[in-house]
Amino acid sequence: MYAWELVRQFFFDLKTRKLRVFLAVSGIAWGTLSVILLLAIGDAFHRASSKSMHGMGDDIVIMWTTQTTKPFAGMKPGRRIELKAHDVLQMGRDVPEIAMLSPELTHWGRTVKAQDHRVKSPVAGVVPDYEIMRNMIPVPGGRFIDPLDVKFRRRVIFLGNEVKEKLFGEDEAVGQTVFVDGRPFTVVGVLAEKLQTSNYSGPDSDRCFIPYTTFIAVWGNWNVSNSLLVPAIDGDAEPMKAAVFEYLGNKLHFDPTDEGALMMWDTVEMDKFMDWFFWGLQALMGLGGVLTLGAGGIGVANIMFLIVRERTREIGVRMAVGAKDWHIMGQVLLEAVLIVGLGGVGGFLVSAGVIGTLSLVELPEWISRPVLAPLVAVVTIAILAVVGLTAGLFPARRASRLDPVQALEF
Repeated sequence: MYAWELVRQFFFDLKTRKLRVFLAVSGIAWGTLSVILLLAIGDAFHRASSKSMHGMGDDIVIMWTTQTTKPFAGMKPGRRIELKAHDVLQMGRDVPEIAMLSPELTHWGRTVKAQDHRVKSPVAGVVPDYEIMRNMIPVPGGRFIDPLDVKFRRRVIFLGNEVKEKLFGEDEAVGQTVFVDGRPFTVVGVLAEKLQTSNYSGPDSDRCFIPYTTFIAVWGNWNVSNSLLVPAIDGDAEPMKAAVFEYLGNKLHFDPTDEGALMMWDTVEMDKFMDWFFWGLQALMGLGGVLTLGAGGIGVANIMFLIVRERTREIGVRMAVGAKDWHIMGQVLLEAVLIVGLGGVGGFLVSAGVIGTLSLVELPEWISRPVLAPLVAVVTIAILAVVGLTAGLFPARRASRLDPVQALEF
């Protein structure tokens, strides 16, 4: 009964102070809209950036051999380290910290010709696991290099989608013959278009891929340009990198502590850094929304102070007839929370409409479609609760501490 009386009083105040309450509710709604949209857009930007970075592959380490920087076993520093394809494959069998790997042998600027069209493109020799490691998803109807291609040194080729477009246009490429430096290769697959913002030798769309055994047979080059490694422990490449330095140091005769002998690009660490970066960015964007919501909360607090002032005599009467302090505080707090709640509901509804509209329009590739994620909703509700209680607490305490005699004389 008491609670219903408080709610009835709130709607009476809502009716008699329409402009003030409307302004307060609008401020809270705008702050709620700011929090939700900024967090949702920040999350969409994070997802799009993560997807584009993973276009190069998931949890991979790219390794290059360079020159020694430390003397070892009587040999001076500055010695060039070279790694053969079979060395890489043997390392995959001998080092348990490696879950998957591929040598990558690359020739740059090869002439790839089909019919009357020709392009200059890097051609890389790889193993079948490269498809999984580098997200080389073929267009339906085609495939990537398979184990039989490697075993029999088949002259088959997998084309980047841009290379295919330049050579064949809208025509079907799978099953056609292309010439790489005058040597015929059968097209077995074409790369499906993918978003890729990270690369180490150019975008995959402008490259061609053949079995590494065919690469060696055609060009007689066993030296790898780089190697791809996937750690056995998800999300932690450090044990694998230490094991690789130890293994190759013993095999190729360099100091295993010589970090200059091998250069590694650890995308696992890069992912962690980018995740922290975007969490920080979202926190910064969310802070902007919280400050806007806080400004709305100040407006609610001002209205509650005015209401307390206007009701001073009424509060004095209630206290004189036995109303407890918590009765007075409860009334003021409830009204503040209800005002914030109305604004929050309005902000949620408008936010849902904006996010729904954005899902219907074409957005640039660098941002995903924003969604009203459960986490965003929970965070926003928590902020609204804090704002509502804070906005009502100080006016409520002031009201509960009024002297009944002075209140009656007000």
